[in-house]
Amino acid sequence: MKSIAIFLFLAGTTVVAANAPSFAIWTSADAKQMAQELNTRLHGGLASQPLGNMGNYTFAMTLRNQSGGVEVHEHMADIFVIESGEATLATGGKVIDPKTTTPGEIRGTSLEGATEHRVAAGDVLTIPAGMPHQMRVAPGTQVVYMAIKVAQ
Repeated sequence: MKSIAIFLFLAGTTVVAANAPSFAIWTSADAKQMAQELNTRLHGGLASQPLGNMGNYTFAMTLRNQSGGVEVHEHMADIFVIESGEATLATGGKVIDPKTTTPGEIRGTSLEGATEHRVAAGDVLTIPAGMPHQMRVAPGTQVVYMAIKVAQ
């Protein structure tokens, strides 16, 4: 069964469990394979692959080699598990030039008065719903992380 799930992922298909949670496992070897695949699909400094939808929480693997914009998810908490690389996560503060992009989702150009947190492989981060945040990646580096979004 695991080999089927990995095949579906590598084929670009997302496994979705819309109504009920199901068991899923992504090994460290899976994460390395996913990072290699994402490296071939970078666009604008970002590549992301949805992994599963378990109802009120979702999983995606993300690779960044450039800083992202400011994000505020009004009804979703983020949990990031840093798989490889390093970055700086800025949290809190005031969102500069905020724009609602979809209901419950705000994007901005920068943060004023944010707290910076250096993150690296093995770190686990929790960002509550409503907290402004921005992943900043230094030139010439990259970060790969599993992003878990939890509905609040």
